[in-house]
Amino acid sequence: MGSVLLKSLKRILTALFIAAVTTAAAYAGPSLQSRSTLTQPDGGSFAAVKRGDEFMHWYETSDKYAVLKDDATGCWVLALASASGGLTPSSVPYSEGASAPDGAVKNFIPAKETVNKLREKYAGPASSRTSSAKAAAAKTWTSNPVSGEREAVFIRVNFQDIKFKSTADDSRAQIWGAEHSVRRYYLDQSHGELSIVSADFGAAGKKDIVEITMTSADYNEGKHPDRLLSDETYGGDYYKSHKNEVAFVTSVLKRTGLDFGRFDKNGDGTIAADELVVYLLFAGYEKSASDKTPSVWMHAWESWDGEGAEHIVYASNDIILGHWSYGGELSELMVQSRDVSLPVVGGIVHELGHQICSLPDLYDVAGANSGLGVFSVMAGGSWGCRSGGVELPGATPPNLDAWSRKYLGWDTPEALTPTGTSVSLICGTPRNGNFPIARLNSPYLDSAYEYILAEVRNPNAADWDGGIGGRLESRGVDVPASFKGGVLLQHIDERSGSGSLGGGNDFNAYTEQGLQGNMAIWADGDPRAEEAGQGSYLSLWYAGNGTKPDTYFYGTRDAAVAKQFSGIALSAFSPSGEVASVAVTQAGTGGGSGGGCAAAVFPLLLLAGALPFIFRKKK
Repeated sequence: MGSVLLKSLKRILTALFIAAVTTAAAYAGPSLQSRSTLTQPDGGSFAAVKRGDEFMHWYETSDKYAVLKDDATGCWVLALASASGGLTPSSVPYSEGASAPDGAVKNFIPAKETVNKLREKYAGPASSRTSSAKAAAAKTWTSNPVSGEREAVFIRVNFQDIKFKSTADDSRAQIWGAEHSVRRYYLDQSHGELSIVSADFGAAGKKDIVEITMTSADYNEGKHPDRLLSDETYGGDYYKSHKNEVAFVTSVLKRTGLDFGRFDKNGDGTIAADELVVYLLFAGYEKSASDKTPSVWMHAWESWDGEGAEHIVYASNDIILGHWSYGGELSELMVQSRDVSLPVVGGIVHELGHQICSLPDLYDVAGANSGLGVFSVMAGGSWGCRSGGVELPGATPPNLDAWSRKYLGWDTPEALTPTGTSVSLICGTPRNGNFPIARLNSPYLDSAYEYILAEVRNPNAADWDGGIGGRLESRGVDVPASFKGGVLLQHIDERSGSGSLGGGNDFNAYTEQGLQGNMAIWADGDPRAEEAGQGSYLSLWYAGNGTKPDTYFYGTRDAAVAKQFSGIALSAFSPSGEVASVAVTQAGTGGGSGGGCAAAVFPLLLLAGALPFIFRKKK
């Protein structure tokens, strides 16, 4: 009787736990967004760029038309606007230079409301149950310190119809290697505070990489699940795709023969992400960088409560696996005419940024802009690679941006409010721990949650930021070899969104008032502009590049005031180099982008490399 009572109590506690933490459960990586050649069945071809993420994706041609693939004919056809605010295929194949029919969509940006509805559906039933808790929670993204060891296991899944082209040792080197691996990335970013370690399965030993082959007795008779895991198969019905994914993940865990129940370390009935990270590597194609099948789109998802056992992954008896992530192996878009195994570092680093660190996506999840673009692994930087064609996209993700490192407690900004005292800030890089971030507060407005961060980024760096250079190169932007870094300015508003990843993946979601939580202040234009793209070395500030940074703060939350004068004026940026400096001036209350008269000038010395106001090149 006592054991029955304890089991019932455990189920109740588990249900309460899931209801409390399961909200916006799906965090998909961005598409590759590199120019590809698409081929029609008749042999004709054209260039296009893959846009969007798992929730909504399409190709954009060189003349800005949206095209979709007609699965029935195999043709790439012009897209039309759907009644739901998305895209639907027409019957007209795309041909470069040919006239387009009326209604063909050009320069497509999904409606924010449409994307939000898709994300809410993907989040599952818990989103409605936790709405009151979200409303009551503090809605500021101020701090989420992460440190210590995190156990993780990576499962390579072969299928009856498709096997891995790479070896387990290939995966092991990229995930666990001493240098240039997923594990090394987080050690470097956290200054050794966060250590990802092999999962300890007790008598079965420690497991870093587990490789299995699904059999005819397993889910889908051991064949790749492919479209069974895609909501597109069910007309956007995420309940069906979630049910299938739960069944598949459960089958994978069972096939390993390992005891996952031991990782419920606090005895609450659920294996949380801080108890065990589970990542599945699929044989087959990665849909964010491929148009071949069978495929999956890299993402993270989690168990739902309230919809029955078919929406819960039971890892062992009554123990629930709360979270998991996965991604595919192959792409044919990176090297034309042949399949290659994707580098896994950038994609896994991005997904673990969600799963372990609770970081939000730093591209606009509604698709209006690219957010921090190439300058953050939580945005387009997850596809980073070194220049010169020596790596494929995803091999070298750039350093975490300044706000993310601050949010995780890995770097403490050196704060400056212009007054009348000259201050020199010396900033280091992520690896040396010497204040790599400068924080600029307004002398006139409340800067508790809104401020500007400054750091030096160098696309030619020898460390992780070298991944920016190759990513730019793959998009047709060559960084001069003489370029040694410039200042990246980030406009932060920690009141944006719901206040935590559990409340919603909305920190950098564009709003009608133009608010976003973490947006760069570029030297070469407005990152919110329709054609802004993902940034380049010309987006950084250095002598002769750009004029005056727009340091206005956001207006009132009800949009009655569009902008507020911050009183922060930046000028006299030093030339590109391993040391950068800028004059910080307290401006008068006049107009201009921080313009007006100076009350004081503060030379900020930054160390170039991963960050900084005198910034030294990273080693």
